[in-house]
Amino acid sequence: MSTTPADATVPESVRAAFGDWTPQAVVFDCDGLLLDTESVWMRAQDAVVARIGAVLTPEDDERLHGSTIEVAAEVLAARSGHPETAVLAQLDEAFAAELDGGVTTMPGAPETVRAAAAARPLGCASNSWLESLRDKLAAGGLLEHFTVLEASDTVDRPKPAPDMYAAAARALGVAPEDTLALEDSGTGAQAARDAGLRLIAVPTHLGSVPEADLVLGSLEDPALAAWIATW
Repeated sequence: MSTTPADATVPESVRAAFGDWTPQAVVFDCDGLLLDTESVWMRAQDAVVARIGAVLTPEDDERLHGSTIEVAAEVLAARSGHPETAVLAQLDEAFAAELDGGVTTMPGAPETVRAAAAARPLGCASNSWLESLRDKLAAGGLLEHFTVLEASDTVDRPKPAPDMYAAAARALGVAPEDTLALEDSGTGAQAARDAGLRLIAVPTHLGSVPEADLVLGSLEDPALAAWIATW
């Protein structure tokens, strides 16, 4: 438990959203929130889309944001006529090739994670495979701050199902209603809300702002750092 600085106060925007509530644990999404793997994934996905001649709809774009690689393979296969297993293999290969160029943290991510980890136990919940999640967090220099990792292959149902966030809170030893989630996608936001967690959304997908207790423009928002300082 951290000691609250004498001059630390809860920002008005945070108080309006959460009142006197403070989390006893925090669960972060990974891709697009902590790590700039969304752009890496989009380059890989776009390469496969072009290669197989898939024609995507706006509804497909929304469904693909924050989804699993399996869902992406299903959508691209349906829009191209190629076998789903073959598309999945191409997506996996293309993403791995793009990741070889390195992983960049999102603005404010290292500072936010370090500050939160100093005050509360942290989990990370991602629709990627566990091995990939661990590798990405390690590459971004963030892995050491997390005591719990939940991924698409550690639960029965990935996001938008609530399983992953419920499992993370349980593993952290905290009730869902006492746990804060941070998400950038509507898919992940739905998962966190349905699991009973409080939610801060930091949307990166243009035109899509998830329903949340509080919406921030980035993890660099000074209100977030000021609130964490009061925990």
